[in-house]
Amino acid sequence: MSYDAKTERLISIKKLSGKAQTSNDKGLANEALPSGVTSTSTTIFGEDVTTSPVDSSLYTITGKVEYLRFPTTFIAGSDTSDGRHGFELKLPSDYEVSSSNSKKGTFPFLNNQAINIVSGALQMIPPSFATSYEAKPYYGGTDAKNSGTQIPLLDARDWYLDYFNGVFFQQDPPGSGDHSNNPDFVEGYLYIGDMLDTVVSSVTGSTSYSRTAITSTSTASVNSKIIGISASAALEIRLPSAASYTSGQNFVIKDEGGNANTYNITILTSGSQTIDGQTSIILESPFAAVNLYSDGTNKFFIY
Repeated sequence: MSYDAKTERLISIKKLSGKAQTSNDKGLANEALPSGVTSTSTTIFGEDVTTSPVDSSLYTITGKVEYLRFPTTFIAGSDTSDGRHGFELKLPSDYEVSSSNSKKGTFPFLNNQAINIVSGALQMIPPSFATSYEAKPYYGGTDAKNSGTQIPLLDARDWYLDYFNGVFFQQDPPGSGDHSNNPDFVEGYLYIGDMLDTVVSSVTGSTSYSRTAITSTSTASVNSKIIGISASAALEIRLPSAASYTSGQNFVIKDEGGNANTYNITILTSGSQTIDGQTSIILESPFAAVNLYSDGTNKFFIY
């Protein structure tokens, strides 16, 4: 036994729309249970995608997207008596020479690299981000921008592009076999930013959680996330310039000895810089603590 056409269709559209398939008698709007598409951080965009991409010329980069003209190749076995239905998109044969993408020449940003075999490492930007990302397929022409005849979005062949794996499908081919009106190129945008796993790894790796123990007057280090103080006499903690920290960088100063009421802890800024408008603050209660962050210029703030 196998799924009938209706079951296959309903499972697909419901899954993509975030709904479970519980009955063939229920339309999309009538399914109450949720579902979703399983993914991994290696295939999720980790950086912002602009809503105003530029396509003035091929290989133009706007933020983390690059405008390209992808050549297509017929996918063997996807033809019927009506004609050829499936085509795979590849990076251009001169990609490593023509692109200014800093990742060119490293996998998967290679000449003639097929998109569908890299498991999401290469992805086109879908029009869900902005209508400007609607791909433009062509037949005929050369590898020059806008060359050939553009296939309209509502063309009679009823085509569909999978932006995730770079597969072009036409329901009703223009003719049988290697027809001259089959797609030869697709112009669209390639994501060239980092994926989520790389971004998360980078952030985690750059965050310091080091603890610095202090027992006497000292100047704090910008690398200290936690400054723990055990005093035997009143002392001062002088902060480096706020400009030495990145904007938003935060840290905590804590009376670990529990005797700040006896041995006050004075926290001083550099020069005329301030902490909530003051050039100094004092911890004077047992086990007192203060959380501070820098504006990256000349101020600290308590939060």
